[in-house]
Amino acid sequence: MVEFIDCTSLNINFDVYGMATVSYTLVSDEPGLKAYDTISAGGRTFNGYITGISMNQIPGTSNWYENHVTLIATAT
Repeated sequence: MVEFIDCTSLNINFDVYGMATVSYTLVSDEPGLKAYDTISAGGRTFNGYITGISMNQIPGTSNWYENHVTLIATAT
């Protein structure tokens, strides 16, 4: 199995209370919902709860899938 986070898809937004909404796309060569609840980026670690996930096959491929994930997290 091969899977990786598409770095260009990473989006992090903070609210006024310091909570972060982290969205990213996980690319995999196996079907099925996959997600991480801990992400490290920009020297910070975001740990929280997955609030949304969807999966679809990447158009034009026979065995590559993308999982679009939204995470509500705190940063350390």
